[in-house]
Amino acid sequence: MKTSASSARLNGMGIPWLLALRAIPWDTILANAPSILRSADALLSETKARPPSAASRNDIQALADRVAALEQRDRETAELLTRVSTQVTALTTAVEVLEARVRWLLVVAIAASVMSILAGGIALFAR
Repeated sequence: MKTSASSARLNGMGIPWLLALRAIPWDTILANAPSILRSADALLSETKARPPSAASRNDIQALADRVAALEQRDRETAELLTRVSTQVTALTTAVEVLEARVRWLLVVAIAASVMSILAGGIALFAR
């Protein structure tokens, strides 16, 4: 029984990574290993040794122009926010006035309702 189970495992049923290792062309990789290492070393040295490129005067001027444009846009945005906050303050004040008026109107409406109920009651009893 053990021999059939172990042979099934070796056939790829139990060890799928063994099949993956068999599918890799190891002879080609080992034959090209020196050139792969040279390419990797060259790439690594280029990455480390590459000096930062010096910016030209035009690039610096273009960046300065962009910064100036962004600062101008920030100033305009700040002015807009100031105007909006002033308008919100004015609207808040107007809403507070309207709220006070509605409260007084509610008091007057309740008083008028009470008076009309009393007048109706008096009219009914006076007959």
